Amino acid sequence: MSALPETDSGASASVPELAAIAASRPEFEQAPRIWSEVLVPELARRELDRRASINRAVRNSVIAALGVLVIFIALHIAGIMDGLAFNFPLMFFSMFVAVALFAGIAWARVFNMKSQTKQLILSAACTPLGFKYDTLHPNLEGVEDFKSLGGRLSDWMKYHNSGGGPKVQTPFGEFEALNGDRAPTPAYEILKAAGLFRGHSKSRFEDLITGERAGAKFALVEATLATSGKNSTTVFKGILVHIEYPERFLGRTLMARSGWWKRGRNAAGLKKVDLVSKELQRAFTVYSTDQVEARALLSPDRMERLIALERHFSGGKLRGVFEDGHMSLALEAGDQFEAGSIFKPLVDASRFTSALTELGLVCDLIDGFLTRDWVKGRL
Repeated sequence: MSALPETDSGASASVPELAAIAASRPEFEQAPRIWSEVLVPELARRELDRRASINRAVRNSVIAALGVLVIFIALHIAGIMDGLAFNFPLMFFSMFVAVALFAGIAWARVFNMKSQTKQLILSAACTPLGFKYDTLHPNLEGVEDFKSLGGRLSDWMKYHNSGGGPKVQTPFGEFEALNGDRAPTPAYEILKAAGLFRGHSKSRFEDLITGERAGAKFALVEATLATSGKNSTTVFKGILVHIEYPERFLGRTLMARSGWWKRGRNAAGLKKVDLVSKELQRAFTVYSTDQVEARALLSPDRMERLIALERHFSGGKLRGVFEDGHMSLALEAGDQFEAGSIFKPLVDASRFTSALTELGLVCDLIDGFLTRDWVKGRL
């Protein structure tokens, strides 16, 4: 019975913010209608399942942990394994294993619900802009036990080995959604070739947003890059953005936050660029084969859009490559496009407004670099 008050409160609390976002750009004019007519009914329908799934996962976890604790205490009292109850590392490890075995499937269902909620909200936010969203997560719906999970994993492996896994269409071609060997955006290979990533051997991608704006095709994705082996380290976690324009740049320009990147063998033939703004000059290191184009390309107003993106996502070590007809950027940041916590009521307009805000920043970034004659009148 408590679902309705939480739904009404969550839905109404962010209405003014939603109205402001709807007025911020023409594409978002229908956002309030999408929220009230599409998202609210569906999120409300899922709310009872969310609570039940979390309660089941928590209950199973508590039962498993208490079961291990009781066993340790009983063994200690019986004198079978004297002092075992006070071997905290072993006890906690046993609890972890028990929870994983007894409650693992229940938690898998919770996080699958989180993934499906992201898919619903981000897809709805992308619709007014004509963009597409994909979590790139495997769908665990229908997995009820370890047997069904094993069967699903087996199917995924067969798909992967045969190249017949689920495919995702992007403006830059088709790729296998569950295959981390190939990035869903050209930005990864371009930035890697430019020496703007540290060495790594493992890659994982999620939260793919693709589309076209004023004739410019783009793809944005979250990436995690790491080394392998015993001392595996994450070398990059953040956002990759690739934007292709109908016209080519005259030169090749590389830029990065100062103090992080230095010109190396990947920057052969490039010369250091003195930016117009002294403040930006201190904040960024820029090399290019065309000094005039680089200064015009990285003007103060455009750089401010890049910094705004960096600031919103609480990111750092912004870096990018501008060449031919594309701009490829990387920004280190935590998880983005999460559409809110699965441990809070689903009917909360802030889930939708945060997605719209993030997509608006992507639009601002693209719009800021669309200043050539071919785009006039198209925005």
